[in-house]
Amino acid sequence: MKKRHYLLTAIISYFVLLIATIPAKPVTDLINDNSPLTIQGVSGTLWSGNAYVITINNLQLKKTQWSFKLWQLFTGKIAIDINTHFSNNKISAEFGSSFTGRYFVNELSAKIAAHKIAQFANIPLAQLGGMISVNIKHAEWKQGELPLADGEIKWNNASITVADTAALGNVSIVLSKSDQQSLKATINNQGGDIKISGTAALVPEKNYTANIKLSPAATANNNIRQSLGLFAQKQPNGEYLLRKSGSLDQIM
Repeated sequence: MKKRHYLLTAIISYFVLLIATIPAKPVTDLINDNSPLTIQGVSGTLWSGNAYVITINNLQLKKTQWSFKLWQLFTGKIAIDINTHFSNNKISAEFGSSFTGRYFVNELSAKIAAHKIAQFANIPLAQLGGMISVNIKHAEWKQGELPLADGEIKWNNASITVADTAALGNVSIVLSKSDQQSLKATINNQGGDIKISGTAALVPEKNYTANIKLSPAATANNNIRQSLGLFAQKQPNGEYLLRKSGSLDQIM
């Protein structure tokens, strides 16, 4: 039994050493030739290396560093630390997968201008302003299942412009796991032309629910108030209630 254990340890150590010494460039050249991903300015090894520019479609990441975490193999996981920059803002996280096929992200930290999000999400008509900060402590998912996450998304100096500009102040979206093992988002804001308060959730069978109150502040003009009535139901107290549910396929 001990001989088998030592032999297995030796084999694993050999493959780890082999991977650790493989230059990254031949592998990234293969990726460049066979995928929409373009990786330039590569140095280091497959185990720990750098890329000056990574481009996919219209998304460009600069000064990317990666490092595999060897000790995670002994817990049944493959994990890699990533540090990169998007639009001069740093993004860092640990990405990985368990041997059972469950993907995870730990300690994701990112800061992105809201108008960049609108561009990549192809949001029609509306213009977004402000800066979005993402801090996700842990997220996990499996193919065919909805994700679970713990963390917070902050949208500071938020604004939306359609026919008129509505200032939303500082928006907070706290992500957590509900009692039903689904992803829950608690949404609130401070300041701005509209007071926002409510929750949204992803539930099994790829459905969503949203229950959000929108209260016009004294600074909200008539255009903003009329715009709220286009997608939310006005209440007797002057608030607007956005209550939606359905399949994610309808909004994606």
